[in-house]
Amino acid sequence: MKVTYIILVLVCCCMPNYGFASTTQTQETQQLINDLLEKQQVFETRIYILATIIVILVLLFGLLCFFNKKGDTRLQKIMTLLESQQRNAEQNSETNDNQLDIDPAIVNTILFELQQFEKERGFLISKITLHEFAKKIQTNTKYLSKVINTHKLTSFRNYINDLRIQYSIEELKSNSEYKKYTVKAMAKEAGFGSVNSFSKAFQKRTGDTVSGFLKQQN
Repeated sequence: MKVTYIILVLVCCCMPNYGFASTTQTQETQQLINDLLEKQQVFETRIYILATIIVILVLLFGLLCFFNKKGDTRLQKIMTLLESQQRNAEQNSETNDNQLDIDPAIVNTILFELQQFEKERGFLISKITLHEFAKKIQTNTKYLSKVINTHKLTSFRNYINDLRIQYSIEELKSNSEYKKYTVKAMAKEAGFGSVNSFSKAFQKRTGDTVSGFLKQQN
């Protein structure tokens, strides 16, 4: 359109003057052309601004889609990983129970009894045996031993000793009166039959003697 206006100006300037057009008419014509050119320039400026806004909006929309898709992909990967870990844990648990060759209901019952045993600190009873504990929870020693070996990853005796030592460690950290006990009194409190067995189990678990552990706490 701007080219059309320029051609119009040239035509007007090149038209022969037959004496009909006055100077005033020429000035009015020039003013009209200038007004048209100015309007054309304003129109083109608006078009450029509108086109720029549209391009920016398209780019922003594209970026939002890109990051949204990237976020969805990352979330999907996390969910897949969590589901995979859960399936593996369930498969491992099922595999362990199948290897035990014990009814899962019996396994769950024994695990529940072990949890209650730990909660009630039944391990503090001196001279507790596998046979006595199996009789208490109404199962046999074979099943009890297998469940502890598989789910606690240790033997019955070590399982009991670990619980007793853990109890002693917690008392030494939090009970000021317990810190005043002799090693013999600590051993008796924890359910050990002798000071020697208590000291060996304590050092095996902590890597330090009772006196050395107390010095570190103090």
